[in-house]
Amino acid sequence: MTTTRFEHFGRTPLGQRLTAMIDTPERYVEFRAFSREGFPAVTALVSVLTAVLEPLRHTDPAQFDAAKQFVGWLAGVIMRRHRHVIVRKSARVPGKLFNVAAVWSGEPLGPEREAREDREAA
Repeated sequence: MTTTRFEHFGRTPLGQRLTAMIDTPERYVEFRAFSREGFPAVTALVSVLTAVLEPLRHTDPAQFDAAKQFVGWLAGVIMRRHRHVIVRKSARVPGKLFNVAAVWSGEPLGPEREAREDREAA
């Protein structure tokens, strides 16, 4: 089985730290609340991750970009795990940490509707 670049990043010390901060039941509640209001789910992470990621912006821009992409990917994993689908591929994220991210359905969808919604958003 092939490992994605995100799975690989998730095994790094930074990836493990970010995963521990993001993949929690409390974060899912926040992701869902922001999604319900039409904001990208990662909006919930701006205040939490700024202190961790912002120093990388100037010291290691490539790592900064990789970490932001990983965060978006992980938010997607979590939302899909809870049966949410993308309703808008790209929307501006408030704050200065992220630029754009996907907007997810505010409520979980049933399995039969889930596949159709993902196809329509693609």
